[in-house]
Amino acid sequence: MGLFDPGAIGSLSIPNRGVFRPVRTRFVDDGRPTGELADHLGARAAGGAGLVVGPAQMLVHPSASGPAYLDAHDESIVSELSSVVDAVHDTDSRIFGQLTHTGAESRGDWEMQPQLAPSASPSDAAYEMPKTMTRDDIESVLEGFAAAAANLESAGFDGVELAAGPFSVLRQFLSPRYNVRDDAYGGAWSGRARFVNEALARASEAVSGPVGLHLSLAELEYGGYEFDDLPDLLGALSGFEYLSCTVGTRATYDRTHAGVAAEAPALLDPIETVAERVDVPVIGRLPFTTPEDAAALFDAGVDFVSFTRQLLADAETLSKAEDGERYDRCIQCNQKCLEAVYGHAHGGHVECVVAPRTGRESELPALSEVEPAALSRRVLVVGGGPAGLRFAAVAAERGHDVTLREASDGLGGQLSLAAQGPLEPLSRAAADLEAAVRDAGVTVELETPVTADDVEPDWDAVVVATGASAPDVSTGDSEGDAADDSEGDTEDRPEGDEAADFEGDVVNAFDVLRDASGAADSEVDVGDDVLLFDDNRWVITVQTGLELLDRAESVEMVSRDHYPAFRTEQPNLPGFVAALQARGATFTGNRALESVDGDGTVTLRNTLTGDRETRDPDTVVVVGRRQADEGLYLALDERRDDVYRVGDAVSPRKLDRAYYDGELLARRL
Repeated sequence: MGLFDPGAIGSLSIPNRGVFRPVRTRFVDDGRPTGELADHLGARAAGGAGLVVGPAQMLVHPSASGPAYLDAHDESIVSELSSVVDAVHDTDSRIFGQLTHTGAESRGDWEMQPQLAPSASPSDAAYEMPKTMTRDDIESVLEGFAAAAANLESAGFDGVELAAGPFSVLRQFLSPRYNVRDDAYGGAWSGRARFVNEALARASEAVSGPVGLHLSLAELEYGGYEFDDLPDLLGALSGFEYLSCTVGTRATYDRTHAGVAAEAPALLDPIETVAERVDVPVIGRLPFTTPEDAAALFDAGVDFVSFTRQLLADAETLSKAEDGERYDRCIQCNQKCLEAVYGHAHGGHVECVVAPRTGRESELPALSEVEPAALSRRVLVVGGGPAGLRFAAVAAERGHDVTLREASDGLGGQLSLAAQGPLEPLSRAAADLEAAVRDAGVTVELETPVTADDVEPDWDAVVVATGASAPDVSTGDSEGDAADDSEGDTEDRPEGDEAADFEGDVVNAFDVLRDASGAADSEVDVGDDVLLFDDNRWVITVQTGLELLDRAESVEMVSRDHYPAFRTEQPNLPGFVAALQARGATFTGNRALESVDGDGTVTLRNTLTGDRETRDPDTVVVVGRRQADEGLYLALDERRDDVYRVGDAVSPRKLDRAYYDGELLARRL
């Protein structure tokens, strides 16, 4: 069995065994799908997914609500859902719609109503105490599953999937953590599975296509069911025509799609248990799945392999893999994909750091479909970081004659510094950017620093991608930002928070990281007792803290916020905080670094009360913010009209802006 062999679920044939399973996209307008949603799912089908399971988490009942969900229970939604189906069917792929009720794992304030759940057992990820479902509530929600399934069939979906994973009342009924009922819907496994089995039966009666179950194999929560419970759990369930495997709950969603901060749960053995105990097709995945993982999953007994983040990073992953071509890899940062689940991503919808088109499919055609440049131009790119590399590759693919000059002896810019410790997966981005430049035929000149006088007049265009300079923390006024994947938050400091007075020695966090990477000119000795001041507010603070814990006996992490790295993405923050605390780091929040005296005494000021306190560490390390390295651009801008700048040379920001700046300029040049 291979990934690109045809398959079947029930009597439905499926072109191949690759499944796209989207996260919640937030392409929703008052409970209805938007055109952006159709284009987003259609792009993954066009890219080679034989089956799309989505939209994700459509609601079956008005008692579950929220701005990110589609109201599949509303019959008037059918016409808009049909456009989503058509976008997938136009590629000859199949589409199953996923239905859910969020139960205790959402909030009722969107519609000013209580949240229904098996028992009054709140989720750790939601602050509301839910209402215990009555028998009437149970019957009403079961009717909702039937009505929503019928609506999906009317819209043309090929099948229906009931969600019993994260964000699901079905899983909550199965859970000893969430279900403490003493009636027929609680107690032993047979009772806790009753509601799930009845929902499957109602949906199956309402549609002619296959009905499957998306099941968390373990909740990963204290008091929840575990992998060892799978034989009993599977023995109690019935009525599904395929089983799709996931893991976790909303409270453990950082491990459902494990990123750079959380340890991924091992799923192959539990999936093998599932495959041995059910007699229907199994869809399996790992917490992070690539085409290279398909063989191991097939060996474990699955019939189909599902992908999420990798198909967000490159929508054409499967078609490229089938043709033996290189594809851009997911870097597992969870910045733009899972942040959409939490609602903090730009624009509130799904995106991807390494794929500017993701979430913008309605605006931007696939790179493989971009028109060649009307007139080929000779273009000089100065700087071999992410923005310069992305621009160079896309511009060259469009037919421009591109030369890239880089002052150092390698490409990747700040990625080489950032891709260490927990952020090591960023090395995939550096390697893929370099490979794209090579494949596009860009002329690369290393160890070639460029001044304004070095830029010959016969270039048709010059693109400055010189990045940003590390902060000078010795002045006590470090602004700018971190690596190419940094926060870029330039808000003013709190009122009265002047630049710190540094008479004593202060170590730059970037020097610590350079030393760790082997790129520093000299070793950084921090002693046994370190005070780390977070003037960056993002993941580089965590990265530096973990490195310092390898070197020092004690590390106190001080921040103006409530805790360090305050702006780190929600899917990553819990894992990073746990890693730091497990290693013995202490956190001191709501403090400004006011001064470092000549003898090393540190004065901190409480930003809430104004009180001051002192410390006497061996070393003070400051994680500052970088400044745009814009000198070359400003000099060239005075001399010529055809000069552009991209990435951190404009303003130091996260890695996604470097990709976006570079690609968007290349698309239009």
